[in-house]
Formats: sequence, structure tokens, C-alpha cells
Amino acid sequence: MKQTLTLCIIMLFLGTTISGCLGDSFSNNTDDISISSPIWAKSDFWEYSVKTSNLEISTTMVVSIDNDATDYYIGTGSLEDAKRHAVLNHNPALGRVQMSDFSVYENNEPQKIIDFPLKTSKSWSFALYGENEFVASVIEIEKGLAEISAVSDSGARISYIFSQEARWFSYFEFTNANGETILSMELANYGTGFTGNAYFCRGGDLYDKEFEGPDLEVYDTVYVSEGHQRYGNWNYILYFLEANTGGSGSGELTLKDHLGTELLFETFSPGVTKNEMGSVEGNSGNWTFEIALSGDSYVRMRIAGAIQYTYAV
Repeated sequence: MKQTLTLCIIMLFLGTTISGCLGDSFSNNTDDISISSPIWAKSDFWEYSVKTSNLEISTTMVVSIDNDATDYYIGTGSLEDAKRHAVLNHNPALGRVQMSDFSVYENNEPQKIIDFPLKTSKSWSFALYGENEFVASVIEIEKGLAEISAVSDSGARISYIFSQEARWFSYFEFTNANGETILSMELANYGTGFTGNAYFCRGGDLYDKEFEGPDLEVYDTVYVSEGHQRYGNWNYILYFLEANTGGSGSGELTLKDHLGTELLFETFSPGVTKNEMGSVEGNSGNWTFEIALSGDSYVRMRIAGAIQYTYAV
């Protein structure tokens, strides 16, 4: 009887001790949660539904195509998406991502859009989309998802969610200082084992101007150098044209090379909305750009040189 009582007391004591240790190990305080940096491998992929201010909803496949001692190289499963990035520069993941801290590159400078390990209320800064400084802060971490908000002095904002399971963004939205949503990306699928060709187009020397009627005539010079200062000659020149004309609007646009060869000619009729990407060939980086608008009309023209890379994954 004494042995049984003694055993019961020992078991009760051990049970109390173990229970106390478990209680200390599993804290309900979300401030203690952190997410460490992931590891990527060749053929990892992320598929997003994408919406921009000038395009219909589409999808893009982001692919880890290779790495070296310092960077992951990231392409896309569609050449059209790679070209669009070169002239619009809207997807921050394409190109290179630093292996050490997952910084993306803006004008060849690494920008830390994520600061691992992620913890609630952690803050840091980076530059992106032409803004000198975004101040980012982790709003909340729950179920492996870190919600981050970054705001610039101008009022531009980036809202994004890092997914521990997906090892990259599950959501990304950029809103400019005027409150206009320029880009939103939502993760639709992800995994490993992508096979096929992936693409990246390196862009540079961007020409980006807006024009409005009612009465406008502009003769401009577009200088896109013959190649990238580090990576060689352009394969082609890309343009992205946005146009909106009201019932009274009309106009025309011409792009010529330095020999006067007409490379692009567009006309704008009343009541037309146009979002068009294309490429032109030429013998020089010097281009003549002419535009004439009348009535209720708006045109935005972006031009960039591009070097195309194709990777078999």
C-alpha cells in the first residue's frame, strides 16, 4: 500500500513538472513568431494572376532558372511577359534576387523588400518603382503568412504577403501616390519541377512621356543607346503605347530612325482605348518621335532597348 501511494505521488509530481515545461514551450504570443529566409532551387516556379492599370487580368509564370555564388536568376515562362517586364518594369521578382537576403535589383542596386527573419512590427527601408524610400513594416504573422506594408514619402504604397509554404509572395500590390493601383499579383499555383524554356529580357534607357489634347503637336528625340553598358547590344527596341480618345479625340503618332525610316505609325480615332506592346528594328539608338493630338485625347508612350535571354530549364 505504501509503495502504491509513493508511486502515485511520484507520477503526480512528474506530471506537474512536464505540464509546466510544455506550457512554457508553446507561447500564444504572436510577437514571438518569426519566419526565416527560404532556399530556392532551379525549376521552382510561382504562377500569378496579374492585373495592371493598363492590361486585362492575365497570368505569369515566374521561374527560378539558375543561380551563381551570389544570386538566383529568375525568368518567366512566357516571352511576352519577359518583354512586358523590360518596358514596364512592373514585376520586382524578375531578373536577379540576392541569395543572401532576397533583395531584388532596381537599377542594378539590391533593394531589400524582405528583411529576414520576419517578425511582427519589424521595420526596414528600400527603394523601388522610382521612389527614393519605402518604409516597410511587418503588420502580422499568422499561419505562416507575413503581412507587410511599405509606404513612401510621396504616399505610394506596396502591400504584400510572404508565404512560408510557397517561399515567396502570395500577394503583391503597388499603388502610386495618386491612389492608382499600378500592379496587383495573386498567387495561383506554385511548386517545383518546371520544364521548358524560360525567358528574361534586360531593359534599359527607358523613354516614358505622357501627352494630352486638345491641341498638341510634339517633335521629340528619343535616345536609346545602341546597347547596355555592361551586357552588350540590344536585340530589339520595345514600346508600350497607351491611348484614350473621347468622342472628339483623334491623333497620330510616328517613330522614325535617324535615316528617316518610318518604323511605327499609329492613328487614333474618336472613342478608342488602346494598350499595345510591340517591337521595332533600326540601325541606330537615335529615334525621332512625332505626335499630334486634337480634342479629348491622351497618349502615353514608353520605349526601351531589350536584350533577350532564353534558358532551357
